[in-house]
Amino acid sequence: MAHAFCVQALRHTVLTDYDFRESPLSQNIPYAYERWLFHHATHLQLQASSGWHSFYAVHNAHHAIDAHLHVHIDGTQALAPYRAPFGSYQFRSGMPPVALYEFIAFTLSRLREKGVTEFVVKNPPLAYQHGAIDMLTTFQINLGFEVVQAEAGSVLDPSREFRAGLDAWELRKLRQAEKAGLSFAVLDMTELESVYTFILACRTERGYTLSMDWETLRKTVMAFPDRFILFAAKHQEIVAAAAIAFDAGNGILVNFHSAHPRDYDHLSPVVLLLEGMMQYAREKGYRMLDLGTSALDGKPNFGLLNFKMRTGASVTSKLTLVRRW
Repeated sequence: MAHAFCVQALRHTVLTDYDFRESPLSQNIPYAYERWLFHHATHLQLQASSGWHSFYAVHNAHHAIDAHLHVHIDGTQALAPYRAPFGSYQFRSGMPPVALYEFIAFTLSRLREKGVTEFVVKNPPLAYQHGAIDMLTTFQINLGFEVVQAEAGSVLDPSREFRAGLDAWELRKLRQAEKAGLSFAVLDMTELESVYTFILACRTERGYTLSMDWETLRKTVMAFPDRFILFAAKHQEIVAAAAIAFDAGNGILVNFHSAHPRDYDHLSPVVLLLEGMMQYAREKGYRMLDLGTSALDGKPNFGLLNFKMRTGASVTSKLTLVRRW
């Protein structure tokens, strides 16, 4: 009985400290944390021009948002995100666990009231915020979510020496690429279309596609010109490998798309490209370089995953969960 009383007292204190509310996308209240790129109103509008419902946990004493959720509702289905690598809940790292739990419960109650029967959430990779995203996932499962997809991701730590993490084979390829005269370059954003076309051609050559079409990428870059960076490994004036990367927020640089043509398979130029991106990330103060997921049709792409691990990358999980009523 004493334990139950303490729990109820804690819940009462939290609900007194916080105002859980549903409000429009534009908020005049400051956030107590840096939002992920995909949580900004401008990016949400790029995903879908309407259908958004936003929920906030506002700390009454601090007059700041401690947690939020943006959900796109279409009929009886709710999605977070609608079209983005991830969405889900975001919250201040020091937010009391019970407050986060109650906020998730609040959003589920409101969604059910709106007639939602299926709520699909894609969480950020666990490595992005160790502990915090683990806690979020645990609370989601406690509140009835089920994991429906798990993708293997790979991340590199820019503070580490890149070559020290390479296995012998990839280190040999890197030295061969250097000996052949390949060099790393940060490209001007005016080359975005040519880089996209190059990467698309490389993917097509190998029987793969790109997750984003040119027009969508162009609009996204126009909306966030300071968030995107282009990289290349050049053989004199010839592009041997290229990458489109973006700043996801919170010190994360994401290798969004990268590729090289079969003609350069013997030099594996992406290794030299990654070394340059690691140096760039270190100089710019990023705490993580995300190499993306290694999945194909919902199953591990072992060839890609093995390559990333040979570059010294650590494996992380990116989970998609669903709550049904």
